[in-house]
Amino acid sequence: MAARDRFAAGQAHALRRALGVRVIIVYKLAKSVLQIVLAIAIFLLASSGLAARAHAFAVTLARESASAWSAALMDVVSKATTPHGAHVVSAALAADSLLSFIEGSSLRHGYRWAPWLVVGATASLVPFEIMDLVRHGWRLTRIVILVINIVIVAYLSRRARREHRSCSATTGCDTTLPPGAGERTIEG
Repeated sequence: MAARDRFAAGQAHALRRALGVRVIIVYKLAKSVLQIVLAIAIFLLASSGLAARAHAFAVTLARESASAWSAALMDVVSKATTPHGAHVVSAALAADSLLSFIEGSSLRHGYRWAPWLVVGATASLVPFEIMDLVRHGWRLTRIVILVINIVIVAYLSRRARREHRSCSATTGCDTTLPPGAGERTIEG
């Protein structure tokens, strides 16, 4: 009976870990889709001339604004809505969308190196996010994004180290196939 309870506890623990990875996969793939849609929309707006109208509107609002924060916001918007600025923003969104797609897809396929890819890519942005918070203020959305990225880095690096140790302890770990890819079950 005790062996069955330990097995059930082990199964529940494995499912929780798998749930964490599934949440990260959904987050990365949803982020990728949202970013590519925004990139295409911004590119089309810039190409159609609507970005130039938005730029003129932002410049006018910046001139007419009464507070420093709204003038600063309109300054950022006016830079991003120039035709060149809109194309740069669109390209940056598309590039980050591609990276998020690769991260989510590699995790989904279960490649052993996938967690390290996500950890490296996500951790490399954390110092910039902290600097952005310090420079531009502690807004809730920036704090939430920073916390999400730190949780992803901590969770995946811990999980990847644990899996690496268990793989190193056994012989014949195949790092090219996703877990369970070569396994077959026979139901009788």
